[in-house]
Amino acid sequence: MRRIFCFVLLSLAFLMSTYAQIQGVRARRGGTYSAVVKNYTDSLRFIAEKLKNDSSDLNPYYYRILGPSTYFSNATAHVLSIDWRPANAPKENSDSLMSGGMLYRDELNRTIDRALVNVYTYNPKLVKHCDSQYKDESIIEMAPVDDQRKKKDDLKTIIDKVPELKDVSELTGDIDVDIHVMRPNFWKTSGNSSLQFTQNYFTKNWYKGGNNNGTMVFSLNLQANYNDQRYIQWDNRLEMKLGFVTTTSDTCHTFLTNNDMLKLASKLGVKARTSWYYTLSTEAVTQFMPGYKSNDKKRYSQFLAPLDVYVSLGMDYKPSLKNGASLSVALLPLSYKLRYIGVDNENVHNNYGMADKDAQNDFGSRVEVNYNMTIVKNVSWRSKLYYYSTYKYVEAEFENTIDFKFSQYISSQFYMRWRFDDSRSRDYYDKKLGFFQMMEYLTLGLNYSF
Repeated sequence: MRRIFCFVLLSLAFLMSTYAQIQGVRARRGGTYSAVVKNYTDSLRFIAEKLKNDSSDLNPYYYRILGPSTYFSNATAHVLSIDWRPANAPKENSDSLMSGGMLYRDELNRTIDRALVNVYTYNPKLVKHCDSQYKDESIIEMAPVDDQRKKKDDLKTIIDKVPELKDVSELTGDIDVDIHVMRPNFWKTSGNSSLQFTQNYFTKNWYKGGNNNGTMVFSLNLQANYNDQRYIQWDNRLEMKLGFVTTTSDTCHTFLTNNDMLKLASKLGVKARTSWYYTLSTEAVTQFMPGYKSNDKKRYSQFLAPLDVYVSLGMDYKPSLKNGASLSVALLPLSYKLRYIGVDNENVHNNYGMADKDAQNDFGSRVEVNYNMTIVKNVSWRSKLYYYSTYKYVEAEFENTIDFKFSQYISSQFYMRWRFDDSRSRDYYDKKLGFFQMMEYLTLGLNYSF
C-alpha cells in the first residue's frame, strides 16, 4: 500500500513539474512574439511620423520643381561649378546656405539643379518666369514651419503677381561662366643643337712631328612625334650635321668637311598589340657641302649627289622601359631604296658605281634599332644600329653618341660611327681594312636643348 501511495505522489510531482515547464515555455514564446509585434508596430509608427513630418507640401527644398516653371540662375551656376577640394579637407555640413538666404541641401538640390538645367537646355519655351523678377519677394524664409503656415501671402499669391515671361532672351541676372574647352594635344616636339670644337697645335721643332689642325662640328636635331595614346604613333626626325677640319698638311684645300649629313626620317605606326606596331618607314639622306679628299681636287660627292631614299614596311617593337629610356626595334622585311645622283659629274658617278645612270633602284630588307638612355645625371647615351641588305650587297652602320653635360649650355660629346659597305669593289677601299670604316671624335663646346 505504501509503495502504491509513494508511486502516486511521485507521479503527481512529475506531472506538476512538467506542467510548470510547459507554462514557462509558453510564457517565453508569448513574450518573444509580443516583442516582435511591438518592434514592427514601432517601426511602422516611426515611418508614419517621418512621412507626416517630411511632407513635400511643407518642405522648402521642393519649391523649384513644384512651382511654376521658373529660370533659377543658381541651378546653372551650381551645375557648371567645379566642386573640387582636397581629399583631406573636412567635410562640410550637408546643409549649406544658398545665395538669397535659403537652405541648400547638397544631394537633393544637385539633383534638382540637373533636372532644371536639362529643361532650360532642351525645352526653354516651357520657362515662363525668372527668379530675378521676384528675388526681393519673401517666398520661403528660414523660419519654423508653424510660422510659415501662418503667413498671409502664400506662394501661389506671390507668383500670380509676377508678370509672365514671354521671351527667354529677356532673362537678366545670368551668371557668366567662362568655359575653356581644352583639346588634347597629342604632338610632342623637342630639339637639340650643339656647336663643338677641337684644336691641335704643334711647333715646327716638335720632336715627334705633327700637323696643326682645328675642327668644328655643328649639329641640330628636331623631333615632332604624334601619339594618340591608343592606336597611332607617328615619329618625325630631322638630323643635320656639318663639320669642318683645317690642316696644314693639305695644300689643296683651306678646309675639308669631316662630318656632313642631312637626314629626314618619318615612321608611322598602327598598334597591333602591346608594344608592337604595323610600321611604314621612310627616310631621305643627303649632304650639304661638296666632298673632297685631302690633297685631291676631285669632287667625290655633293648636295643631292647622292640622295638615298628608303621606303620600308614591317613591324616596330616599342617596349615601355624604366628611368626614361626608350627602345625601338623596327623589323622591315619589305624595303625599297632609291639612289639618285643629281649632278653631271663623271667622278661622282664613278664613285658610286653609276657611270651611265642617274638613278638606281634596289629591293631588300632593313633593320633599324634606336636606343636612348640616361646613364647618370647629365650623362646620356644614344645608339643607333642600321642594317640594309639587297641580298647582293650589305650596308650597315652603328652609331654611338655620349653627351656629357656640364651646365645648361656647355657640354662635351663623344661620337663614334662604324660602317660596312660592300656595294663597291674591295679595291676601292683600303686593302687592310676592307669594307669596314670608322670615324670618331671627342669635342667640347656649346649645347642647347628645347
